[in-house]
Amino acid sequence: MKKTTNLLVAFLMIFAFTQNSEAQIWKRLKKKAEEALVKGAEKKIDQTINGDEDEDEPSSNDSKSIDDEEFANNDTPNLWRNFRFVPGENVVFYDDLTTEEVGEFPARWDLVKGSAEVAELDGEKVIIFMAEAGNTITPLIKSTDYLGNEFTIEYDILVPNFRQEKIWWMEHNIFFNPKFYNKDVHIELREQIGKLNGWASNTKFKIEDLPIGAQNDWHHISISYYHGKYKMYYDSKRIANIPRFDVTPTVFGINLSCHSNSKKAHPYLALKNVRIAHGGGEMYKKIIADGKYVTNGIIFDSGKTEIKKPSLGIINKIVKILKDNSDWTFNIVGYTDNDGDDDLNLKLSEERANAVKQAIVEQGISTDRLTVTGKGKADPLNNNSSPEEKANNRRVAFIKK
Repeated sequence: MKKTTNLLVAFLMIFAFTQNSEAQIWKRLKKKAEEALVKGAEKKIDQTINGDEDEDEPSSNDSKSIDDEEFANNDTPNLWRNFRFVPGENVVFYDDLTTEEVGEFPARWDLVKGSAEVAELDGEKVIIFMAEAGNTITPLIKSTDYLGNEFTIEYDILVPNFRQEKIWWMEHNIFFNPKFYNKDVHIELREQIGKLNGWASNTKFKIEDLPIGAQNDWHHISISYYHGKYKMYYDSKRIANIPRFDVTPTVFGINLSCHSNSKKAHPYLALKNVRIAHGGGEMYKKIIADGKYVTNGIIFDSGKTEIKKPSLGIINKIVKILKDNSDWTFNIVGYTDNDGDDDLNLKLSEERANAVKQAIVEQGISTDRLTVTGKGKADPLNNNSSPEEKANNRRVAFIKK
């Protein structure tokens, strides 16, 4: 009798274990299926609702070794040819840190958590974060509802060298609520068994794997929000396309932290070139309605004429419009702010307009369809009395002829 009872108990334990194992397997399979459906749905929604072309580059799920990833490049011209991000036209916050004092807390920001200060890296001022437990800052704007229903956010973050700094985990969180408690978007880079993996997610589900790119280098983050639809790019790669974002954004906060096994000083993380603007994405409609499209989102280094690659989203959209409307022609007009000599600004604005024309011609548009004009600091939109006003005046207009 005792032997029979023992056999019965053993049978029940095996049955329970089998049931539990099957449940766990089905749970994992369900999760993977849901992730696949989400990715497929995001791509289909973007193509059918917005008429966007497929802007995602082919990707592999194979993670790369840290040595391979250290020199990987996400910055080639061909990759940026598929970039479709268009920044907003009305800049409400812009900080290039040019007037900041090194060693001090950045004057146009508020500290929520941790530690931050202005530093100089390779001759350029940046914000560095040093607290191991996490660092959160937010623009020093009085309103707690300044983003609105149509906005874009851009900034650059430094991805450190994981091997040299002995970093095994880096976290980058974005907050869209004034309490800065629950992270609304989470980006994570993690070293696992000699491999460097990255992904982005929000509170509901995983968004996309990250093409981490070169370490000890800067990477550009672009965010657009349009009446509930949320898109996010890491360099030229779109990593989020959510048709109904589960957050109502009102403010912007950014958190950076990492964990390191280094016995030296804790590795610093860095941020620069933060730009928040209202609008974005309605290029074709504005050309039809106004006969022109005016943008301050084509960015150059101060006094230079080389177009920065994150600006190519605008160029790519203009190219598509010209290809779709073969009888259209544009006069490209360049403007500057009021800094510097008038004659130099006039010359610089024309050279920048020419650089924009050349970027368009390189994608197959006939040079005969484009003319250029430089106006320097003429026709200012405002008094040039703040970084935001200067950013709005540094613009390029595409005027339909």
